[in-house]
Amino acid sequence: MALLSGGAPPYDILILSNGPGELTTWVRPVVMELRQQLPQARISLVLSPCPHASGQEVRMAQEFIKIDRVQDPDFFLAFLLTGQTEEAWDWAKRGVVLFLGGDQFFAVCIAQRLRYRLVVYAEHQPRWQPWVHAFALRTEESKRRYDGGRLLGHRWADKMYVVGDLMADGVASATYLLGVPVSGWPSGGSLSTQPPAAASKPTAGFSSLTQIPALIEDVPSEGTLPEPVPNRFTEEALLPQGWQRLSDGGRTHYQVGLLPGSKPAKLSLGVPLVLAVADELRQHLPNIRFVIPVAPGQTPQSLAGYAHPKFNPDIALVYGTSGALEQTNLGAQFITPFGSTVQLWTTFPAYSVLANCDLCLTTIGANTAELARLGVPMVVVIPTNKLEAMRAWDGILGLLVHLPGIGAWLARRVNRVALHWLGRLAWPNIWAGREVVPELRGHLRPVEVAEQMRVLLEDPQRRRQMQTELQQLGGRPGAAQAIVQLVAQQLSKG
Repeated sequence: MALLSGGAPPYDILILSNGPGELTTWVRPVVMELRQQLPQARISLVLSPCPHASGQEVRMAQEFIKIDRVQDPDFFLAFLLTGQTEEAWDWAKRGVVLFLGGDQFFAVCIAQRLRYRLVVYAEHQPRWQPWVHAFALRTEESKRRYDGGRLLGHRWADKMYVVGDLMADGVASATYLLGVPVSGWPSGGSLSTQPPAAASKPTAGFSSLTQIPALIEDVPSEGTLPEPVPNRFTEEALLPQGWQRLSDGGRTHYQVGLLPGSKPAKLSLGVPLVLAVADELRQHLPNIRFVIPVAPGQTPQSLAGYAHPKFNPDIALVYGTSGALEQTNLGAQFITPFGSTVQLWTTFPAYSVLANCDLCLTTIGANTAELARLGVPMVVVIPTNKLEAMRAWDGILGLLVHLPGIGAWLARRVNRVALHWLGRLAWPNIWAGREVVPELRGHLRPVEVAEQMRVLLEDPQRRRQMQTELQQLGGRPGAAQAIVQLVAQQLSKG
């Protein structure tokens, strides 16, 4: 970061974000691109409160994303009202506020207070148009609302730019760092600042949405042994001990990823459920191995609490299995009372492992989008065995379901209605408008989930079809670069 003669940076870029999903899939690729295109900028991150937060967002931003300055969400309200950060940050005269998660209204207030230009990444609906200088839109559909029909000639149309899906950049940036090749990103050396070749006509100077070419090809297979597929990465050190690359010939076992979640409400049900599913699957497919990628903010020791009946009374609610944590020279693993071994993978992000899974079992959330970008077949579970555990609602409703006394009662009733009304919840199914990956919801039992997974594991043709459909849903990387170009344009006007 270059400094002026007085020691101040030439300009500031303040990113507003909130949850762990936004940090890993939105903020990280944009910060990487900012370092490339605007190395002289000072990058700050202000975190707003988020019902999905793990409590580890500050550490993630500082250690993993390497942001210059980070403010904890506990001090967000004071900053919003007074403009003063906990550490009394100074601000350059010129700067841009970049919205990458949370409430767009907060970004408007902060930009007005700092007198900075405002760029908003609008995944769905652009809001507060008079006070936003540029919108980075995810889809062409969002822009068309301001280009034609009854809004023909709309005065906000020139603020709308289609940049694509930032989630694709989030996965691509992490797989690039791990040496996992993804179309649209360089295979070695430093990240290029040149835009990827567009497969469709650019919109307003930026790449519009394109399709990710298939990462793997169809490979015929017979029987119940796992079939090889072309290599997705080259470093064996990026896999758990004993795991095989999907491209290896003569494969001897299936490889299954188990993603129980990252928040306590999900983990209390998810950990015992996935361990029980592992036990059920091993009865039918002895040649199978399991791994749990440990989420940011969690450790093998913290997960062990959710696998212990003494510390997790919810095990019985999902007919789950306990697990004993063992530390070996090869890493941590759970051993269930029935003898199943589940390895724990602590390297983050775990894309090298996930990309070499035949199938994953996951809860809803950003992880379903990441698996889709990697083209990994999945089964998604939404257990309603403990409805009051689901309290990740925004706004006034989020406050009410956390009230002592009536909060749990209200959460049960709200969630019962919401789960019936919301429809599809896994990201690939939302994108496609139909079921691409199975969503199992309700009062789940491990035997039911395991049976669905067994059918998929023994049907390589169906899994290959799911892989192809998932890859076709994704956008091409390039959104982060386009967003940074918008930031640079606004800096030149500031």
